[in-house]
Amino acid sequence: MPGHMNVLLAEANVPYESLKEMGEINSEFRMADVALVVGANDVVNPAAKTSSGSPIYGMPILEVADARQVIFLKRSMRPGFAGIENELLYEPQTSLLFGDAKDSLARVLGAVKAL
Repeated sequence: MPGHMNVLLAEANVPYESLKEMGEINSEFRMADVALVVGANDVVNPAAKTSSGSPIYGMPILEVADARQVIFLKRSMRPGFAGIENELLYEPQTSLLFGDAKDSLARVLGAVKAL
């Protein structure tokens, strides 16, 4: 994870041993059925790899777009810190779930448990 995310996850009491570095995890997204994106925008934006005129071009990202399906939890369609739209939001494999992330995750987990 990017450095600032490590701090946020530590504040949420996520054990450091559960975290993976980008170089470790990116190759695994190609084998993932689902990537669940919570609290991220610029760090998963494919523009960093595909749009040379983008202010985030060349920035390392989590390559969640390689997963078979992406579920993106967002409060709104507002851009991230870089002030640009996230190209991932418009990819055919991406589904958007709007609302508070805590409430949305509770609903997702409830639905999965009901299966």
